[in-house]
Amino acid sequence: MTDLAAQPDRMNAWRRRSGLIRVLRWLLPALMGALVLALAGYFTFSSIQAGKAQPRETQTEIKLVGARFMGRMEDGRSFLIGAGQAMRSDTIMQEVVLVDPVLTLGGETGAPSRMTAKRGIYDEKTRILRLSGDVRIDDGDGQRVATNDAIVDTRSGKISGQEGLAGDGPLGQVSAKSYEVDRDTGKVTMKGRVRARIEK
Repeated sequence: MTDLAAQPDRMNAWRRRSGLIRVLRWLLPALMGALVLALAGYFTFSSIQAGKAQPRETQTEIKLVGARFMGRMEDGRSFLIGAGQAMRSDTIMQEVVLVDPVLTLGGETGAPSRMTAKRGIYDEKTRILRLSGDVRIDDGDGQRVATNDAIVDTRSGKISGQEGLAGDGPLGQVSAKSYEVDRDTGKVTMKGRVRARIEK
């Protein structure tokens, strides 16, 4: 009698175990699949991030200490470019970014020209120097010019700019929106709202 009474309890316990086993047979593979998907997603995301970071690593800058660039213009006069700090990009090797550049034209003459700026880019291939930010020009004869940009061709010595200029010196004051200086001929061309005051 006791065995017959306990038989339904054993049957119920067996059914519960069977149900638990069926659930575990379904749940464990699902958990494994979710884990595999999570790992695959992590590695994919890491690869994408690494791919995005790669260009930055290949565009590192090479810093130059005590950078000096020198040579001769077509008329034989020398030029010397110095900077407080210089950086060369490894993607455009001929271009050098200059911080606080100083350009001296005709240093061996009695009245060399001197130019300073906050920033500059010198292209060693074309020998073009682009200055920007608080550009100051002193022609060595007392004429001083302030502008915000200057493009200097160190081959010909020509200087030009498109962001205006204001100058003063022994002959008076002048201002204009754009300018071009030809050192070979001494000709200065100014355009746009040209104003001049001549000192007697």
